[in-house]
Amino acid sequence: MPQGLRRYKIKVHKKVTTEDSKQFDEKTKEKIKKKCKELLSYHPEQAGEPLRFELKGYRKLKVFNDYRVVYRVDKNEVLVFILAVGIRRSREVYEEAIKRLENPD
Repeated sequence: MPQGLRRYKIKVHKKVTTEDSKQFDEKTKEKIKKKCKELLSYHPEQAGEPLRFELKGYRKLKVFNDYRVVYRVDKNEVLVFILAVGIRRSREVYEEAIKRLENPD
């Protein structure tokens, strides 16, 4: 690790753990978790692509081309917040992310 490089803390929305993770077997969950740590711990703003409209301010990370991670980078807090994780199927993961923003329970 280069000196002075900030390591971002990664936090996840509680529904990533309670709901999203049910879509995946243990091996897939571990692969996604490992890839997120690898790509989002340093320079997370360079890892994904910016989202628009209701998810403006969030980014999408493509993991193994089959999965999507919706996340936000807070440079002041040195924090990455993962809002949703899903299988790449149309807009499903993005629609779930929008619901979580509207009802943050």
